[in-house]
Amino acid sequence: MTGDMSQLHDIQTFNGGYVSFAGGEGGKVTQKGTVTNGVLNFENVNFAPELKHSLLSVSQICDKGYSTHFTDKECLILKPGVVIPEDWILVRSKRDGNAYIIDMNSNIPEEVTCLFSKASEQNAMMWHRRLGHANAKNLNRLAKNELVRGLPVKDFITFEKCVSSAQGKHHQKPHLPKQINSIS
Repeated sequence: MTGDMSQLHDIQTFNGGYVSFAGGEGGKVTQKGTVTNGVLNFENVNFAPELKHSLLSVSQICDKGYSTHFTDKECLILKPGVVIPEDWILVRSKRDGNAYIIDMNSNIPEEVTCLFSKASEQNAMMWHRRLGHANAKNLNRLAKNELVRGLPVKDFITFEKCVSSAQGKHHQKPHLPKQINSIS
């Protein structure tokens, strides 16, 4: 789907109905055509003049025999026949109509890699002392939100061996009253 008429070739007038966009806006599909970049051709691309950005369906890419790879910076459309090694695959999702449904409960790989680690006791004590004898809960919060440079993003355990922290939490018993008045 596109809102840029200059991308379309072999244009046909078409009553494609009404399309809703994010934010409650929408537009009417008035024509359809073919989009090409010289290497790829996509037919039956809908034209909605109100659309600000072109959209491409992953399922339509796959129907043409290509595959896709998404990163945090780009989307790659790969040639037909590209094979991804099995040991690279973490989750496999079946296609249902034009959607890919990921069930996070049933896609557990046989060899699960633990991506969670605990800080060593020595490292944890060092950060505990550096940050003014902060408790484990606060250290974990600081690490998770990346609020301290150099603080490893690991699970910090409780600090039972810290004598200074124990003394700081120590509550003294109240002074007992004297039997004899010693003030003169």
